[in-house]
Amino acid sequence: MMTTIVLVGVASFLVVYAILLKSCASKPKKPEKWEKADIMKQLLMLSDHEEKVNGISRKQFVSKPATPRRRTAAASASPSRRVRPA
Repeated sequence: MMTTIVLVGVASFLVVYAILLKSCASKPKKPEKWEKADIMKQLLMLSDHEEKVNGISRKQFVSKPATPRRRTAAASASPSRRVRPA
Protein backbone atom coordinates (compact mmCIF):
# COMPACT_ATOMS: atom_id res chain seq x y z
CA MET A 1 0.00 0.00 0.00
CA MET A 2 2.78 2.41 0.89
CA THR A 3 4.75 1.64 -2.31
CA THR A 4 1.69 2.46 -4.39
CA ILE A 5 1.43 5.91 -2.83
CA VAL A 6 5.14 6.52 -3.42
CA LEU A 7 4.92 5.40 -7.06
CA VAL A 8 1.86 7.59 -7.70
CA GLY A 9 3.69 10.54 -6.12
CA VAL A 10 6.81 9.96 -8.25
CA ALA A 11 4.72 9.61 -11.42
CA SER A 12 2.81 12.81 -10.61
CA PHE A 13 6.07 14.66 -9.95
CA LEU A 14 7.50 13.51 -13.27
CA VAL A 15 4.38 14.60 -15.16
CA VAL A 16 4.39 18.05 -13.54
CA TYR A 17 8.16 18.37 -14.13
CA ALA A 18 7.76 17.47 -17.83
CA ILE A 19 4.97 20.02 -18.26
CA LEU A 20 7.06 22.73 -16.61
CA LEU A 21 10.07 21.94 -18.78
CA LYS A 22 7.97 22.04 -21.93
CA SER A 23 6.33 25.36 -21.03
CA CYS A 24 9.60 27.01 -19.99
CA ALA A 25 11.59 25.77 -22.97
CA SER A 26 13.35 28.63 -24.72
CA LYS A 27 12.02 29.53 -28.12
CA PRO A 28 14.49 30.14 -30.94
CA LYS A 29 15.58 33.76 -30.93
CA LYS A 30 15.19 35.95 -33.95
CA PRO A 31 18.47 36.79 -35.64
CA GLU A 32 19.77 40.32 -35.35
CA LYS A 33 20.01 42.54 -38.43
CA TRP A 34 23.78 42.13 -38.62
CA GLU A 35 23.40 38.34 -38.41
CA LYS A 36 20.93 38.41 -41.29
CA ALA A 37 23.35 40.56 -43.29
CA ASP A 38 26.19 38.09 -42.67
CA ILE A 39 24.01 35.19 -43.77
CA MET A 40 23.00 37.03 -46.95
CA LYS A 41 26.66 37.82 -47.73
CA GLN A 42 27.60 34.17 -47.28
CA LEU A 43 24.76 33.02 -49.54
CA LEU A 44 25.71 35.55 -52.20
CA MET A 45 29.37 34.49 -52.10
CA LEU A 46 28.33 30.84 -52.37
CA SER A 47 26.09 31.62 -55.33
CA ASP A 48 28.86 33.55 -57.10
CA HIS A 49 31.30 30.71 -56.44
CA GLU A 50 28.88 28.16 -57.92
CA GLU A 51 28.43 30.32 -61.02
CA LYS A 52 32.19 30.56 -61.50
CA VAL A 53 32.62 26.81 -61.06
CA ASN A 54 29.81 25.98 -63.48
CA GLY A 55 30.92 28.61 -66.00
CA ILE A 56 27.57 30.34 -66.04
CA SER A 57 27.56 34.11 -66.02
CA ARG A 58 24.60 36.21 -64.94
CA LYS A 59 24.36 37.75 -68.41
CA GLN A 60 23.93 34.37 -70.05
CA PHE A 61 21.36 33.34 -67.48
CA VAL A 62 19.29 36.53 -67.70
CA SER A 63 19.56 37.14 -71.45
CA LYS A 64 17.85 33.90 -72.50
CA PRO A 65 14.24 34.69 -73.35
CA ALA A 66 11.60 32.24 -72.26
CA THR A 67 10.31 30.25 -75.21
CA PRO A 68 6.63 29.37 -75.12
CA ARG A 69 5.90 25.69 -75.45
CA ARG A 70 3.48 24.54 -78.08
CA ARG A 71 0.73 22.09 -77.40
CA THR A 72 1.07 18.75 -79.07
CA ALA A 73 -1.76 17.06 -80.90
CA ALA A 74 -2.16 14.49 -78.13
CA ALA A 75 -2.47 17.19 -75.50
CA SER A 76 -5.16 19.03 -77.45
CA ALA A 77 -7.36 15.95 -77.93
CA SER A 78 -10.69 16.14 -76.20
CA PRO A 79 -11.10 14.07 -73.02
CA SER A 80 -13.78 11.89 -74.61
CA ARG A 81 -11.35 10.64 -77.32
CA ARG A 82 -8.61 9.69 -74.91
CA VAL A 83 -8.11 6.04 -74.11
CA ARG A 84 -8.62 5.33 -70.44
CA PRO A 85 -6.26 2.84 -68.81
CA ALA A 86 -7.92 -0.32 -67.58
